[in-house]
Amino acid sequence: MHLTFDGFGAREASSDAFFDNRPPNRVPPALGYVPNGATHDTRHGEPAEIKQWRLPREQWTKRRRDDIELVAVGDCLPVLGSDPPPAD
Repeated sequence: MHLTFDGFGAREASSDAFFDNRPPNRVPPALGYVPNGATHDTRHGEPAEIKQWRLPREQWTKRRRDDIELVAVGDCLPVLGSDPPPAD
């Protein structure tokens, strides 16, 4: 998440998992994600509900670690077709 928000300047991150798949649905709230609705997809040929999660930058900032250093991310941005992230 540090690379996503600090390195690439993302405003939010998202995640999803099948509604009945408990382990992947326990991780997002532990990281500060908030519920963001539901959708459906096909699993084993049958429709299945997917729980959606989002992590706004502001929410991540509250839990931001200070022991991570990003190195040379700026060198990668032109290759990825991205501009440097805005300064906070």
